[in-house]
Amino acid sequence: MQKTENMSKIKLFTLKEAAAYMGKSIHNISYLITYGRINKYSQTGKIVKKINNGITYVSKKELDNYSKQWSNQLKQRRDLLKIKDQELAFYHLSEKERTKHIHRLHPYLGKFIPQLVEYYLQKYFKVEDLILDPFMGSGTTLAVCSELGMKSIGIDISEFNCMIARAKLEHYDLEKVSKEIDKIYNQTKIFSDNWNLHYKITDPIIKNNDYLNSWFAKRSLAEISFYKSKISEYEYQDILKIILTRAARSSRLVHHYDIATPRIPIKEGESYTCRKHLNKLCMPLDRAIGKIKIYSNDTKRRIQEFSELRQTDNFQILHNDSRTIDLQNNIYDKWKNKKIDGIFTSPPYVGQIDYHEQHRYAYEIFGIPRDDDKEIGRKKLGKSKSAHIKYQTGISEVFANVIKAMNPESKIFIVANDKFNLYPKIIKDAGLEQIGFRERPVEARAEGDKAAYSEKIFECGIAKP
Repeated sequence: MQKTENMSKIKLFTLKEAAAYMGKSIHNISYLITYGRINKYSQTGKIVKKINNGITYVSKKELDNYSKQWSNQLKQRRDLLKIKDQELAFYHLSEKERTKHIHRLHPYLGKFIPQLVEYYLQKYFKVEDLILDPFMGSGTTLAVCSELGMKSIGIDISEFNCMIARAKLEHYDLEKVSKEIDKIYNQTKIFSDNWNLHYKITDPIIKNNDYLNSWFAKRSLAEISFYKSKISEYEYQDILKIILTRAARSSRLVHHYDIATPRIPIKEGESYTCRKHLNKLCMPLDRAIGKIKIYSNDTKRRIQEFSELRQTDNFQILHNDSRTIDLQNNIYDKWKNKKIDGIFTSPPYVGQIDYHEQHRYAYEIFGIPRDDDKEIGRKKLGKSKSAHIKYQTGISEVFANVIKAMNPESKIFIVANDKFNLYPKIIKDAGLEQIGFRERPVEARAEGDKAAYSEKIFECGIAKP
């Protein structure tokens, strides 16, 4: 592609062309520019800091060099793991493919990639089978089941996780949901344009909330409060709540390089040296409306894509404790005389994530009750010996309970890192028996991830009496 005489010496792509060439999104290419991994070029082929008018270009050679360097880093991590079986690594998939359609409706720490679920469901189960995920999380297993035409049940102790899963799996009237998303955004945009410092939030949950008033700028919180106040006017309320909480997450008073796990907020209007933006002086976001617009458009696209792929909406989402739920009665309420045919799940890893706390902004905005004390393996409890024992007891209790509603010949697949070798005892105590085992190297989940990382997949059956 030759744009000018200068550009004939340097192969240049537009951002759209670069995204297609790399198998990534335009956002991914912009990210590389922002982080200084590649340069920004003008139409005349000159390296520039800013494009005032015209189209932004990037260099094919720089893209190739970056890709090669990144691939070498990943290869070094893979080699450290010494895993010969590479079938389940899915190295050929781009990040965009690994988070296809609804799997990125809302950020969620601890989810697995849909291709892993798809591999096992297609290999070991039939389309008429009923699949359970007793640690549903954001609903990945249920979404893949819907694509494959399979019935599914998900259970989770977190009410917000259930909201995410419902929003993903809802069978939408696409024209109506698109209009609702656009209308509530436009209402909020008008409010934002007319906002001033004298505005008083009236929402009783938000206005005197110390957490929200510390973590959000005044204007951001006002926009969030206004958007929330309009949700009840619409039919598809879960998806609107997810758009709002996703926008809120990105609009907190945090450093741009620390969106995922910030520990404390920074002051509104306070500048800092930003590692994300090449050590420039940055300030936290002081409004949420921009993120609401971005995620509104992204959400419409994702639910449209999923609607074209799904083959069924035969699923059930249960907000409950998998250790104690009467699962059989819940199944009979929806599928008379049906038993569960299999499990595909990834339980929480011991001492790694606080599943309620990671979405605290959502719980605070909507006043959602929390069940932190019922989380198994929560980060707050640590990784001590006593934490390991408590974790083993909790996980084994889940499987011991749910197998009461399963066919005797059911197949059970458990995805876990298990670096502490806790699962042999869990499997035995739960009344299961291990049939097989595989280990998969995990692609770096972000450029900052430096450690080699793997997951184990335990194939189990129900132990014979």
